[in-house]
Amino acid sequence: MDQDGSIDASKFAGTPWLAPDEAWPTCPQCQNAMLLFLQLNLAQLPPALADTFGHGLIQLFYCVECDEGWEAFAKTSLVRLIQSTSAGIPVTLPPGSYPPKTITGWRAFKDYPGRQDHPQLGMNYEYEQGPPPRTKVTCPEFGIAIDVLDDADLEGNLSSAAPGDKLGGWPYWIQGPEYPTCPECQQQMRLVFQFDSEDHLPFTFGDAGTGHITQCPEHKAVVAFGWACT
Repeated sequence: MDQDGSIDASKFAGTPWLAPDEAWPTCPQCQNAMLLFLQLNLAQLPPALADTFGHGLIQLFYCVECDEGWEAFAKTSLVRLIQSTSAGIPVTLPPGSYPPKTITGWRAFKDYPGRQDHPQLGMNYEYEQGPPPRTKVTCPEFGIAIDVLDDADLEGNLSSAAPGDKLGGWPYWIQGPEYPTCPECQQQMRLVFQFDSEDHLPFTFGDAGTGHITQCPEHKAVVAFGWACT
């Protein structure tokens, strides 16, 4: 990663693209400037994700003063999909802005659903105390039937979503699944980007929590941000 890069580049912090007549976003609760956490230029994503999240820029601004925006669609954060229809404008970064990091590339890796997502994927677990203790796993849709001896955490050992900052993949849930519902069509929204505390941004969500930008698969302009911690 290098420094700020072009105004419409994918980046953590730094200078976002803003329309010529647009003021820097402020928190409606405390009136302070919200800091830019992320800007994704959807034209610069890996080929495997081309057109997946639509076209334009996804931006996340977050109020670090209130820091209460854990729930999706909270007013203390602004996440949006916009079109960069002009060259943008030079802006002065608000006090407290984090050092900019331009995203210059992506590293692909295999990601798997964590245990919290197993039920909706049809994975059923039945634990028997024994003796000997055993776990039975079934997934009728894929013809899976497994009988394992002495594994009290088979759900976690079978697969686990990766923590850390990442684009796409499966959410790493701190607590239970917290997929938002699209207010337009009531579909479950999907992961766009995951933030981990103190990864590429020097910020901690609550008690070392994890945040997620999500999007409606059909109404791509419907995006949300939420986080959870222990």
